[in-house]
Amino acid sequence: MSERVSGLANSIYREFERLIGKYDEDVVKELMPLVVAVLENLDSVFAENQEHEVELELLKEDNEQLITQYEREKALRKHAEEAASRDAPIRRQVIVSAHLYRAEQHVAESVASVQSVYGG
Repeated sequence: MSERVSGLANSIYREFERLIGKYDEDVVKELMPLVVAVLENLDSVFAENQEHEVELELLKEDNEQLITQYEREKALRKHAEEAASRDAPIRRQVIVSAHLYRAEQHVAESVASVQSVYGG
């Protein structure tokens, strides 16, 4: 039983003792089981609430980690995009150079082919 519910139960018990001493046991006879049931339910609700608070803290921690991971990945993506935009002209040069090289090879092969046919 939680400390809060235990404290309430002790206070109610003392009040019941006072009523019994002043009047009679019959005064609280019907009320006692109801109060016990309420205290048991209250203790159950407190325990469930504590479980929810623990779960909430875990979810908050998970959320913080996910936000941190998201921000890190966002920064990495931005950095990669910036690097890609800086490297784009270089990539275009490499592609153009490769095409020119292949064209030169094709021309050289064509010249060699023509020379072999016409005896150049």
